[in-house]
Amino acid sequence: MQEVNPVANNALVLAALPPISVDFETHYASDYSVKELGNRAYCHDPRFNAWAVSTYDGVTPWAGRPKDCDWQNLHGREWVSHHREFDKAVLERLQRDGVIPKHIAPAVWHCSAAACAFLQLPRDLEGACSAVLGEAPDKSFRKALKGRHDNDLFSSLDAEETAYVTQDAVLCWRLWQAVGSRWPERERLLFELTASMGSHGLCVDWQSLDAERQRLSDLCGSLQRDIPWTPSLSLKEFKRHCGFAQVTPPASTAADDASFRAWCRKHDGTAIARYARNMNRIRTVNRLVKVLEAMQQRRKPDNRMAYELKYYGATPGRWSGSGGLNVQNMNRSEIEGLDLRKLIIAPENKLLAVADFSQIEARVLLWLAGDGATLEILAAHPEMDMYEVHARATMGYKAPEPLKDYCETTKSNLRQLAKARVLGLGFRCGAERFIEVARIMAGLEIDIHDARKIVREYRDSNPKIVKLWETLENTCAAHEGKDYYLPFPCASLGDSPRHLIYRDVALDDRGGLTAVVCGERVDLHGGILAENWTQGTARDLLADAWIRCVESGYAPVLSVHDELVFEVDATDAQGHLTQIKRLMESAPAWAKGLPVKADVKLMTRYGK
Repeated sequence: MQEVNPVANNALVLAALPPISVDFETHYASDYSVKELGNRAYCHDPRFNAWAVSTYDGVTPWAGRPKDCDWQNLHGREWVSHHREFDKAVLERLQRDGVIPKHIAPAVWHCSAAACAFLQLPRDLEGACSAVLGEAPDKSFRKALKGRHDNDLFSSLDAEETAYVTQDAVLCWRLWQAVGSRWPERERLLFELTASMGSHGLCVDWQSLDAERQRLSDLCGSLQRDIPWTPSLSLKEFKRHCGFAQVTPPASTAADDASFRAWCRKHDGTAIARYARNMNRIRTVNRLVKVLEAMQQRRKPDNRMAYELKYYGATPGRWSGSGGLNVQNMNRSEIEGLDLRKLIIAPENKLLAVADFSQIEARVLLWLAGDGATLEILAAHPEMDMYEVHARATMGYKAPEPLKDYCETTKSNLRQLAKARVLGLGFRCGAERFIEVARIMAGLEIDIHDARKIVREYRDSNPKIVKLWETLENTCAAHEGKDYYLPFPCASLGDSPRHLIYRDVALDDRGGLTAVVCGERVDLHGGILAENWTQGTARDLLADAWIRCVESGYAPVLSVHDELVFEVDATDAQGHLTQIKRLMESAPAWAKGLPVKADVKLMTRYGK
């Protein structure tokens, strides 16, 4: 007689049950929100209060206090939540507090918001349900509760309260039924890797962080004391003192505004110009202090800093910052004496291995455009950067020495101009915009006449890229009144059915192209389409490299744009770095003919 395994048999029974949606309701207020604090800091704040939970299995909705839920009945089941990482953080806090038994866990926990993001639908529940189900949750009852922190709230639910609390769970369940099967396994893995990486967190030099926060706070106080009005950032008072000084105030006081910089130069040496500069410095210092405070709020008991990275945070599928601390937007150089990145350090006996795809978007654009001649130069001369290759292919540079050496010897700005062209003109940037791109990206000051000439020369010397713009725009326009699905190259081998999705394509009266993207109607043209396609393809290259690295035992602790950061044992750090470089540069089969290059380095402190 065959022996029955009760554990395996029970697992089979649970697997056969339908998924169940789980949705927590928590207290929030204007000064206490998950948007500002992130999931972990919000759920570990003293003000935290999860006052209700609702579940739905496709048949029976339930709502009540978390302590009253039949958690044992949910244990080992398949769960789904909208914004799973938030509900997961709530569960962990309630388990820590003994409200929910510590052993309770789902067999698998899905995120309907992440699935919607992959399908380029609105990420929020209201927008997603409107787009997919044709209905949205009624939040009027929730708005009436904003700011309440009543431990007896919903001790028993009346009909109206039950309907409100259960609606999100019911809609989440229905939404998952509609979109879950369209979220590929590979993308689900990337979502899990993203969540795991942020939860593991980063090693931070907390002593230096505390010292910098104090230094910047003192600096802010000093700058404020130098300004003879309160509050020091009052534009009304600033303009009044401009009148006292018989000076016309600038149209803008933004540091990156060209007219403001010109105004400061004109009045250089005067007290009013010093006050204006100090106002900008105060804004900058305040922003830095807030970032340091946000980092401190995310400090875990193991002294690592948790953070959040939003899977599929942009149209092409790239990751973006989230949770009130954008680790992808830390300044790349010192500001007011602080390099934020250098506060991220390697743990004891380890080094940071940083691997960055070299000018990957420029390479991908050439590949998508079919510019084989320039790609051949890249493949034959891996020692050249993209700017030199561009100068040789399209700007007439023929000298034998490297472009960088030539420019240093001759004081030429050819390389900086090539950099501005590569970074600014590949996606149909116009002359006016190129002036700003050249200044910000390459440090060049270019007038409108020269900018127009450069734009014309770029387009004349890059016909394949111009043709790509035209082809994409014409193809999209041909889908007027329909949805346009632009497949990414990775889909060609069945690795991932991933597309750019432009819904309800329309042409306006002037022939302008628009479509609905992630729930919003946006203007389009060939350059934007090429940019989205390029960025999404670069994203897939990084995603493939990420998975390859994890499968080889290298799980990154951070991803910033086209870069992965790892912690490796210091004893064989160079060997690990060599292996990571090999993994990064192993272009997948779908990217045949695309020369991928990764710049790698070892660091004790993260930085440029």
